[in-house]
Amino acid sequence: MGRPSDEDERAAAHARLFCPALVRAVPRWLARLGVPLSHRADVAGEVWLNAWESWPRFDPKRGRPERWLNAIAVHVAAHYHERLQHRREELVDLIEVADPAPDAAATMESDSIRTGTLDAVNELDPKLRFVLVAHDLDGVSMAQIAEDAGLPLSVIYKRRTKAIDALRDVIGSRENMEDFARRMGPQ
Repeated sequence: MGRPSDEDERAAAHARLFCPALVRAVPRWLARLGVPLSHRADVAGEVWLNAWESWPRFDPKRGRPERWLNAIAVHVAAHYHERLQHRREELVDLIEVADPAPDAAATMESDSIRTGTLDAVNELDPKLRFVLVAHDLDGVSMAQIAEDAGLPLSVIYKRRTKAIDALRDVIGSRENMEDFARRMGPQ
């Protein structure tokens, strides 16, 4: 019975190195080395990456794989702390964010537009107003409106088109009257 070959020793070292107990040991070592919990998983990843990359140079005759991996962990943790000292945070002034709530003038203008639109809708012929309100304001499907009214779907679509055109005319004539009144001013 002779001494195990180099390949056998490396295979045994590989099995000892990449076992679950040692995988769990690396984060404990890093904790003792002062690596914060929030960065420990990333630093442990660097330890294992360095171990994997340097594995071809590992010589089992020079020491146990656990001690070799621990030396890598110490080295990586030291570099982590060096980089930590050189990090700089640049503080900037607070950015002013516009208030998302509308101001009083915008609220009044919105209310005025809403009231004017509702008044314009109320000026429409009742048959046209019914289709426009049911479909565009209440969200009723055109097919359902046609069924409820007992009319062909094509008639409902034509009425909606007429209602939209009539609404544009009413709003346009109101705007023209307001422009005329503004131009004439108080006399």
